[in-house]
Amino acid sequence: METEALALARIHSAQNLPERLSYGPVELSVTNLDRAIRFWTMGLGFVPRSEVGPGLALGTAQRTLVVLHPGAAVPAAKGHIGMYHVAFGMPTQVEFSRMMRRFREMGIPHSPVDHLMSKAIYLSDPDGHGIEIAYETPHRFGRFLQDARSFVMLDAHGHPHSGREPLDIAAELAAARSAELAGPIDDDAVLAHLHLHVNDLEFAQAWFEGVGFARNLNLPQMGLADMGAGAAYTHRIAFNLWAGPQAKPAPASMARLLRYRLETTDEDTFERARHRLGSSTESGSLTGVDPAAINVELAMHRALSSREQAA
Repeated sequence: METEALALARIHSAQNLPERLSYGPVELSVTNLDRAIRFWTMGLGFVPRSEVGPGLALGTAQRTLVVLHPGAAVPAAKGHIGMYHVAFGMPTQVEFSRMMRRFREMGIPHSPVDHLMSKAIYLSDPDGHGIEIAYETPHRFGRFLQDARSFVMLDAHGHPHSGREPLDIAAELAAARSAELAGPIDDDAVLAHLHLHVNDLEFAQAWFEGVGFARNLNLPQMGLADMGAGAAYTHRIAFNLWAGPQAKPAPASMARLLRYRLETTDEDTFERARHRLGSSTESGSLTGVDPAAINVELAMHRALSSREQAA
């Protein structure tokens, strides 16, 4: 089965183009800042950043991945639109496996899953924010098979997979047998994708299409859809209806995803997004509220602007 995201990925690969969109940091509200800091630094290995501003910035030595804001009165709860989970991409199999070993050694509850296009470890922070540690493996993927009732992923050898299979834990752990578990998260770790609770799949896909994402899977029988941005890994943003069709935004007192940042180096993508987002006079970026009732900012990454590189 062909999708717009797969077609876009082939074009970008052939022309050696970067993805249309990438993620900056997410900003989360928490009920207990000290407890949250301990989890994100000691548990996940994030390091404090030197950025000045509201909230505490954490990430790698290279980039900010999350900003924690105190002030929430209650943890995140089910039944609301908003963030389902945020995924942090590991650059190598060794780093992914090291994180798995780290969680096992520290007794942090987690669930490993094989999505074929990626390997995933799911866990939650103390406020109930969903987290995914991901290692993208699009080289294992062949193609999608979908009809009105079923969905199957074929691997590169033509074998069928559900995309929700268990990982071989022994093999995963063996990949990081000699790794130092206590070290910080890898410098090349990135914010890889967001998965959101929404109450209308079609509206969410159309909205994010206007920002620059390309449609990939639409699985109404599963209450799920996702979209890509130009890479072989076509799951850059995803949506589900699992909070219910009448789900409303979480109250301001609840721990939640407050805002996130998208970045682009493509001037055409940025200009087209003006029809979906408003302009910010202070920074020049575009801002708006997405279908999950989350504040989003789209910024032009001037340091890698194609026009400036050609000048």
